[in-house]
Amino acid sequence: METSLYLTLLISGFYTPSSCLICQYHVINIKKTWMDAQSYCRAHYTDLATVDDMEDLNRLMTSVSSSNYWFWIGLKKGDSMKWHWSLADRRFYREGETEFRNWDTGTPQNGNCVFMSTSGLWNNTSCDDQHHFICYDDTNQTYVLIQENRTWIDAQSYCRQYHTDLVSVRNQTENTEINKKITLRGLPVWIGLFLDSWRWSDQSDSSFRNWLPGWLSTEQRYNCTLVHSNPSSSNHAKMRNYPSDDTFPFICSGKLPFSPPDLPDTMMTGEL
Repeated sequence: METSLYLTLLISGFYTPSSCLICQYHVINIKKTWMDAQSYCRAHYTDLATVDDMEDLNRLMTSVSSSNYWFWIGLKKGDSMKWHWSLADRRFYREGETEFRNWDTGTPQNGNCVFMSTSGLWNNTSCDDQHHFICYDDTNQTYVLIQENRTWIDAQSYCRQYHTDLVSVRNQTENTEINKKITLRGLPVWIGLFLDSWRWSDQSDSSFRNWLPGWLSTEQRYNCTLVHSNPSSSNHAKMRNYPSDDTFPFICSGKLPFSPPDLPDTMMTGEL
């Protein structure tokens, strides 16, 4: 249940959503492994596609007009883990605000997703646990408390569909304001902080992910990312990981006009 409780978001300065508006997405309807797709994009464009935020993802989806369903993009599993905020827009944060933490004693430990307890302190746990959660809504710059138990990825999907994203906590003032409200309900809530090892091919530090709930495999060989393009599917614009040596069409990003090389006459679909 979504409550009518709204928390006033304390913002200093003016915030405007941003995305890579100068980037052009180029859909390549031939099947390649992820590594071969990366080499192709770097040779003829800039790199495999990076997605900075939901606005970027929507632009990428409008660039796809083919019968193919799954496409490689530039997100690949790396070697080291790093904390990120679900809301990836860098202009939302002042210097140092992405690094704010309010860990409980003895944390972080095991677990890649973070909840705020009724004490206002943070704990990390399995992303498959279920909690209430708080969304950030950029339309009126508010927090929205959702009193439904969901996994972290399901909570993220809900926030992006109905609001903007899972909440980011940038400083102690915001942490205290949120804590005042969740204390009244007596239950912990998911926030937007998560831990992963995924990196973009162009070395962008974008934290944007849009995983398909229930389809993020933990197998090591599932190390590269596909995005689903069929607008009539519930999987539309969702990402899933897949082995890099499988072959799919792919999406490049770049700024310069491009004359494609000779390609095979037979185009192949990207259906799983």
